[in-house]
Amino acid sequence: MVKKQSRLTAKWLRKIGVKEVLIPGLLLAGVLGWTGWQKLGPDIYRNKQAFPDSGIVRVITDGDTFELQNGVRVRTVGVNAPGRGEEKAGEAVKRLSDLVKDKKVWLEYDRYQDDKYGRVLAWVWINCEFTPKFLPSDYMRLSFNRSRPGLTENPEGCKKGKLVQEEMMKAGLAKLETYKVRGELKYEGRLR
Repeated sequence: MVKKQSRLTAKWLRKIGVKEVLIPGLLLAGVLGWTGWQKLGPDIYRNKQAFPDSGIVRVITDGDTFELQNGVRVRTVGVNAPGRGEEKAGEAVKRLSDLVKDKKVWLEYDRYQDDKYGRVLAWVWINCEFTPKFLPSDYMRLSFNRSRPGLTENPEGCKKGKLVQEEMMKAGLAKLETYKVRGELKYEGRLR
């Protein structure tokens, strides 16, 4: 049984898996009277306010990052689009905007779920028939850098849907992002 937390502390936030970059803001919010931290629980990644299953895209930040209507910033995991000032950056922003702006997206989490900038990392699905049934975020993990074979099929509930990362790569506006020292991501093999 998880002991009820009576006070918001940096130690407790670290214990439940909150990234260091978010801790000062959460502590300040707690001092100012925010009580939502009491709902965080023992696993921050299960908090649907911080890690939603879906949402409507309101703002496109760059070619691989956007913001949902609830303020959650999402970075497309597994690919890297040109950044500001780089060649094709404007095209990447326009294409991502055409794909997701003011539309509902479904977020599928993988072994890495957030980054040092406080963004959620997710596979992004559009045009799904109904709410997709995703495999668990730790599905690929056998060990730190070993993985199961990757996925090639769309998830149940999104058979006619599209994977945004794949669409960006087909348009030549994103490249596969891999790390030798990390394990493979769910759809990494599909994007090769």
